[in-house]
Amino acid sequence: MNFENDERAPLLFIAGGVDHVMPAAVNRSNFEHYKSAAHTDYKEFEDRSHFTVGQPGWEEVADCALNWCNEHTGRGVLSYGIRSESA
Repeated sequence: MNFENDERAPLLFIAGGVDHVMPAAVNRSNFEHYKSAAHTDYKEFEDRSHFTVGQPGWEEVADCALNWCNEHTGRGVLSYGIRSESA
């Protein structure tokens, strides 16, 4: 792993504060290894487990990731709603 690669894509680490599979401290440590000029962020959701997208309120995590992508990739990503098959 090249932690100093200035040419890599932006990277967002998302951690759950009660994640026992990948504890937030380990996730944070991984984040801190990246020393390049490429954009890197860490976001911890205090009361979330490793199964964050299966927990109630998963939309907050998804919105955070989507907003981060839109902000740091220079382009809009995905839609803002579900389209029906007939649309």
